[in-house]
Amino acid sequence: MNRLSSLCEVFSQDPEVMSGAWVFKGTRVPAQTFFDHLDRGGTLAEFPEWYEGVTTEQLEAAFELRLAPTRQD
Repeated sequence: MNRLSSLCEVFSQDPEVMSGAWVFKGTRVPAQTFFDHLDRGGTLAEFPEWYEGVTTEQLEAAFELRLAPTRQD
């Protein structure tokens, strides 16, 4: 699976949802909220307790995508 298809499976973007911010697919939870949570020392386990609808699988994939190096051609 390539990086783009992984992103599309985890996140969605629609101008009608959260003003077009990237959100976890099937939710209104902004991806940036998760990344801010991690930057402030939060854990993967805590996040779904606070944000209903985001799955552990989505969080794990988002975490892996964040760690994956970007390809520079």
